[in-house]
Amino acid sequence: MTDLPQQLTSVPSRLGVTGRLEDGDFLMDLAPTPETLHHGIVRASVLTFLIDAIAGITLDQAPDVWTLTTDLSMRMLATAAPERATARNSILRRGGRSGSCAVEVTTSTGAPLATGAVGFATVPRRDDDPPKPHITPARAAQLFRGMGRLDRPLREEAGIRVLDAAAGVAEVAATPMLRNPAGTLQGAMVALVVEVAVEELVGARADGPVIVCDLDIRYLSKTGAGPVRSACRALGDGPDAPVEVTLTDRSTGQLTTHAYARAVVLP
Repeated sequence: MTDLPQQLTSVPSRLGVTGRLEDGDFLMDLAPTPETLHHGIVRASVLTFLIDAIAGITLDQAPDVWTLTTDLSMRMLATAAPERATARNSILRRGGRSGSCAVEVTTSTGAPLATGAVGFATVPRRDDDPPKPHITPARAAQLFRGMGRLDRPLREEAGIRVLDAAAGVAEVAATPMLRNPAGTLQGAMVALVVEVAVEELVGARADGPVIVCDLDIRYLSKTGAGPVRSACRALGDGPDAPVEVTLTDRSTGQLTTHAYARAVVLP
């Protein structure tokens, strides 16, 4: 499963996500820290990891088949970070070539925080692919324990550089610390580049702090050596207009990601 902790020091492994079994159901919890917040609100990319991880782990039960995220939609409330957020997954479809899931994220009081819908493609593992871990939910609950925490804000720890804030141009190197077991840029790290690009562009237009709260991401191709760079286009004049984002692998010129996002301006 491509969202499993590849190494304890990797960035996705230190977002504060843990797993557990409750009455036979696999749940995942997020304990927000200042490093995973933006203006006191959980980053959209962090919730993306939570949603993608629980959906993929629950769906993926084939030892010789990669379960790869093809698309992910996430909606979150721009509200103060709770002490804990819990994700619950529902498998909508498990087919021979694809699958889909719906995820609900709630606070420790049961209040809604975010929802997600995730689509997956199932791809047979090739002989030259990295080893594919086969993890049951019970084993995943054990793996997602005792993980470290970020030492710096997430976008700094990931090494994202903003090249042109007003145009929403950001870039990140596809370092081993940001890759998943399949050897490509981890999905939440892709979402982080999209998130940073949009918050920079909308923040420059609004001349104030903003939070990205809606993400619709299509993962089109595997990231190579990188770096990965964003390009943005605002689809409207107001600061709350949706933004189209594309990510390109600069080492190959290949378009890797297409996304739409929306940000809200904080009072």
